[in-house]
Amino acid sequence: MAQPEREMRVPLVLHLLHGERAAPFDLLLVYAVGAVFGVLALVFAWSRVEGLAGWKALLLFLVAADVSGGAVACFAPGTDRFYASRPGLRWLFIFGHVVEPLLLFLLFGGRPGYWGFIYVYTVAAASLVNVIPDRGRQQMTAVALLVVGTVIALPIGLAIPFLAWFGPVYMLKLILAFAVRRTAGP
Repeated sequence: MAQPEREMRVPLVLHLLHGERAAPFDLLLVYAVGAVFGVLALVFAWSRVEGLAGWKALLLFLVAADVSGGAVACFAPGTDRFYASRPGLRWLFIFGHVVEPLLLFLLFGGRPGYWGFIYVYTVAAASLVNVIPDRGRQQMTAVALLVVGTVIALPIGLAIPFLAWFGPVYMLKLILAFAVRRTAGP
């Protein structure tokens, strides 16, 4: 039988991302995925946006790293335990993620209806999953809502192909990775 991996203390400034304790492997994976995805988002953008300003590139990198690395972090036991005992922070986390779609809309435009749908649907789905008391039912509901949201979002279209990754990864992060509780909490 495999022994559980040792966890290390996480600096206070990173508790909202990783909880108070996290496995080193989990941290490595979160930051590796965030960095790789951030670079890929820039590659997608530079091949399709003429004269991408440096500040826009930096913000795009940060949003891509946050959403992709955050999706991985939300599956980690340390993050799950941290938010399991802080229901108020769970709600703030869900509703506070208006920043990413709003920022991408302000930076690159696109169809306002698409960005509005992505945010409203994701928050509504994550909220529904969050209030379901049974963890098993949370997971099944989250998967169903993630599939439905992705199937609806893709035909709506963004009109900005290099950002097509955002909706599905954003929904994955908030609906399936974050809203489903994996550890016991109050």
